[in-house]
Amino acid sequence: MKRCILILLLLGTLLWAVKPDPKAVVGKIDNETYTYSEYDKILNNYISYYEKQQGKTFTDEEKGQYNDRCWEELVGRYIYDKAIKAGKVRITNQELLNEAKKNPPAAVKQIKDLNKNGKFDRQQYEKALNENAEFRSAVLDEVRSLYQYGKLLDAIRAEVDADEDSVHNAWVRDQELIDAQIIFFDANKMTSVNASEEDARMYYEGHRESYRRENCRRYYYVKIPKAATAADSLAVQERVQKMYKDILDGADFAELAKANSQDPGSGKNGGDLGWFTRGRMVPQFEEAAFKTPVGQLAEPVLSQFGWHIIQVTDRRTNESGQEEVSARHILIKNDPSEATLQAFKANSATLHSLAKSIGLRAAADSLGYKVEESAIFQEKDNIIRGIGRDANLISFAFANPVGSLADIFYASAGDAFICEVSAVLPEYYIPFEDDKMNVTQAALRSKRGYYMNQYVQNFIKTLTPDQYLEYAAKDSIMVVDVKAHKKGDAITGIGKSDTLDPTLFAAPVGSFGPLISEQMRWFLPFVSNHTQPDPAVWAQDKKGLMQKARDDVRQKHLNDWYRAERQKINLIDNRRDFYTLSSGGKMQLLKP
Repeated sequence: MKRCILILLLLGTLLWAVKPDPKAVVGKIDNETYTYSEYDKILNNYISYYEKQQGKTFTDEEKGQYNDRCWEELVGRYIYDKAIKAGKVRITNQELLNEAKKNPPAAVKQIKDLNKNGKFDRQQYEKALNENAEFRSAVLDEVRSLYQYGKLLDAIRAEVDADEDSVHNAWVRDQELIDAQIIFFDANKMTSVNASEEDARMYYEGHRESYRRENCRRYYYVKIPKAATAADSLAVQERVQKMYKDILDGADFAELAKANSQDPGSGKNGGDLGWFTRGRMVPQFEEAAFKTPVGQLAEPVLSQFGWHIIQVTDRRTNESGQEEVSARHILIKNDPSEATLQAFKANSATLHSLAKSIGLRAAADSLGYKVEESAIFQEKDNIIRGIGRDANLISFAFANPVGSLADIFYASAGDAFICEVSAVLPEYYIPFEDDKMNVTQAALRSKRGYYMNQYVQNFIKTLTPDQYLEYAAKDSIMVVDVKAHKKGDAITGIGKSDTLDPTLFAAPVGSFGPLISEQMRWFLPFVSNHTQPDPAVWAQDKKGLMQKARDDVRQKHLNDWYRAERQKINLIDNRRDFYTLSSGGKMQLLKP
């Protein structure tokens, strides 16, 4: 039905009031251009149809969602029409006539002369089809607009089929189930075992080669922060105080929030943050919100995000007994002024230019900047400690000699880095002190693993299998109960284990399997039940399972085909310049 809706709506018209330039381009799909006038008519008819169908007036959010759907259906129709024109399917008049007889178009059923006693007269309809060439041609044209899309989608789906062996293997996996108890010896639970600095140093010396790095680089760098000056901060604070006073004097909070707040989430909603408990907001905000009476404004507070003007709108205790506050706020960021930004850019460019001439250290010394040196890095790394994440900066260091000056690097926070290659190191050992925390953690894991292994070996040596569960409970060793476990699934409390799974499915029922060792973890599995697949059930359910698998694989193939075809077309989507769209618009297939 959807396929014809859009086609019919394209023909509809609505009177429109004064709006943006009717010739402005809302979007393009390859060479098909949709002006504002054209698209707005399509969209209004589209939304009106669904509002009527659902018996309600859509909210702005719902209109945004249907705007996305409308656009995607236009894209889908273009893709399908293109495939049909390319000959992906061929349609004969006899096919259309058969379809017309089988499924008369809805519009035809409303023709008065084809109704008898209030009911559609199929016999009279078929007579008209056979005898009236003009009527038959009009009906076939209407049927074609629907039928061609259905045939195309069916043809694409039919290009693939489900493999019986794969479906059977998946069925076997779903039917073969294990119930078990697994004694889980986890070295990480040995919290009484700790690693001293001496342990860490011994571990480092024993594993020194693992801290060896080859073909490394370093940078000298100067960091120029993108930060507000004291004068900038004072100007922002004065603006906030004025806005605060205006609200106290009667200005509309919601309107000021919409016009001024720099919080993209709440600003458009008049600053509304909804309900929240303690621990949800930054401390400065939370303290102000929870101590301010309902209906009152809190004094502006400064957090790492900027200045907040907060109004508490309600207060309650939730079902968990926690105090909740409903509030709205206006966020004004403590950003640098335009003049400060210009100075920031000029200073960065000046240092970079001078460094090209006399080197970074000399340039920084003459201009009063501090030079630092980055951590060692390799070409495979994706971050330079001390500077940040930039693939181009890493590539530059490996493509250029010592003393080479890279382009100015702007970090995600906006800070500028002037970087000069400082060292080429064919071989490098990370010093213990530089990686002390990680070495200590590695030593701790090693030490706990050693003591847990000793415990496990003694456990097995001194106990008989019929004592395992009893003594595991006494020693507070975790015993994981497993019910209806399938191959490859994660086990609660353990996760996925490539070594444990085969043992579970191979172990005899009613006995312990062999000890399994895996990365600081040891397992002793006891299998209590092993449900085997019943071939008779497969024979009984095979037809339905194959049909479902066929439907799934064909629909996936259709979706993949559509995405691939969509990538081939040139799309220009300017709808956000004219409409408020939904926040979660998704690509949709034009369904039959």
